[in-house]
Amino acid sequence: MHILIAVLLLIVIIFGVSSGLQSYATAQQAQATIEVARVGQINAQANLVTIVTMVFVIVASMALIAVALWVLYRRSSKRAGTSLSKPLQASVPQERDPLDQLLELEKLRLLRDLQGSNQLQLPDSQPVQQSENDSLYWLR
Repeated sequence: MHILIAVLLLIVIIFGVSSGLQSYATAQQAQATIEVARVGQINAQANLVTIVTMVFVIVASMALIAVALWVLYRRSSKRAGTSLSKPLQASVPQERDPLDQLLELEKLRLLRDLQGSNQLQLPDSQPVQQSENDSLYWLR
């Protein structure tokens, strides 16, 4: 009978140790599950940061391309002389040739002299003689 009690006691001890080890294994498994959940959460946050960064890079790239195209369009429209933002303006006259200015001044001087004398006198020449026999006499 002592042997039977010793065997039963040994079986109880084995089941007790087995149960304790199974509880320890279950606790370790729960801890591993918690760690996996934390890693998954960190991974999800990293994915979110990656997605936000990619969206920012794509939006910035598109904005940069849009600005570059706008600048090129503005340059080409300035070269062509047309602009959508401003109506067409009258062109500013360029500075005139000095020879043209001199000729204009000489014409004005001759016209002023004509008003004063009612007769055109060419420089270093004889005044034009009018005759009544001339058919265009009244035009002069």
